[in-house]
Amino acid sequence: MTESSLPLVVDLDGTLILTDSLHETLISMLKLYPFKLFKLIKIYFQGKAEFKKFVYEHSNFNADKIPYRHELVNYIQKQRQQGRKVILATAAYKDIAYKVADFLNCFDDVIATDSQKNLKGINKFNAIEQKIGRKFIYAGDDSADLPIWKKASGAIVTGNKTDKLIKIIKQSGTPVLKQFSNEDKKMMTWLKAIRLHQCLKNLLLFVPLLTSFQFYDFQKFLIVSTAFIAFSLGASATYILNDLWDLENDRKHLNKRHRPFASGNLSIAQGLRVSLLLLTSAGLISILISRYFFGIFLLYLLITTLYSLRLKQIILLDIIVLSVLYTVRILAGGVVANIELSYSLLAFSVLIFLSLATVKRCAELVSKSDENNSIAGRGYIKADLDILWPLGISTYIGAIIVFGLYINAPETIVYYRTPALLWLAQLLMVYLIGNLWMMTKRGLMHDDPIVFFIQDKKSLILLALIIYIILLARYI
Repeated sequence: MTESSLPLVVDLDGTLILTDSLHETLISMLKLYPFKLFKLIKIYFQGKAEFKKFVYEHSNFNADKIPYRHELVNYIQKQRQQGRKVILATAAYKDIAYKVADFLNCFDDVIATDSQKNLKGINKFNAIEQKIGRKFIYAGDDSADLPIWKKASGAIVTGNKTDKLIKIIKQSGTPVLKQFSNEDKKMMTWLKAIRLHQCLKNLLLFVPLLTSFQFYDFQKFLIVSTAFIAFSLGASATYILNDLWDLENDRKHLNKRHRPFASGNLSIAQGLRVSLLLLTSAGLISILISRYFFGIFLLYLLITTLYSLRLKQIILLDIIVLSVLYTVRILAGGVVANIELSYSLLAFSVLIFLSLATVKRCAELVSKSDENNSIAGRGYIKADLDILWPLGISTYIGAIIVFGLYINAPETIVYYRTPALLWLAQLLMVYLIGNLWMMTKRGLMHDDPIVFFIQDKKSLILLALIIYIILLARYI
């Protein structure tokens, strides 16, 4: 037999797909049956094969919703069209393998783990040898595949360790015929995963310093800056966990499907490791700042976790929770700097951020072409715009009214030398938020208003002018 006519045996996890099917089904199982976790731990000690079976049977695995290595899929399809026998051989549970094979329709046979035997390493080779003999080409991605490559007639190497694996494979005497490397995980990929731009939200911790005009107090500025770092690390950890929890919904979304975890550019295991590191670092910094700040930080983590797991699926409650999360940041800044916050500031915060959270939902719905097509994982449909438009605009107007009452309050007159200037700041606020709503109505709003705000020069200039006028009212 010539090399080009030898059967082609292809691994699944990390090779044919850019993710791990066991990790995918584990997340799915925990979403569907969270209390099965305790039984799962017991089953783990009964063996890997039984463990994989249990996880699959309590999950919802969809072969059409996972990221594939399309270059390899195209190669397999061409080889099969030329008459080559192609076999899917994987340590994944057999029902997962058959679903993938049926979806791609380019395999002649399937070799996979069943409830009795976990086909990893040498076990997989023995199963391959029993099925087709020793003459085959093997495509894999991990050091666990080395026992198979050493006995194969040729190797196809995939994944993010190709250079290292190729070196070892060549030393064993097996020729390397092809390689399909993952994209380099550049720093930009991880910055997208931790959503670096979302750190701008944590600038709200500095609001108490600004509104009390104590930003010149270096000690307070330093401790709030440290708290900003802790909140940013903690928030990034929760963003990663939220993306892992929401993988299936993100893959249905026009823009979110390109996120690092949804697209398979970063693995679920990598996400969990980095998230744990970020959370640990944030927790240690928070404890060092003060036990009161640590309590606020834990409250933030609790609310954002509940939001990710359940609350974001409840219409209207989701945007209320988002506005509360913004306000918690301001509370944290006040606690750290030991500044008493006014009720006017807290009321303004809840209302203005409730309006901005509604902007986010409206922007997502405006982009939908089908009236009955809901936002994945949210439950809103386009018809809900009839309620969301007035809700978002009324809360925006409510925030402006609260600011007007603040201007007329006796304590404000004492605080500012020229309080009349604050009316100009109020008008600019009307223009700033009103412009965001106009862009949303026209379908020009990004599904993340923070991204739109960063990219929109008009919004940045208006915000800078508002802050400048408030300072003028204070000192001139």
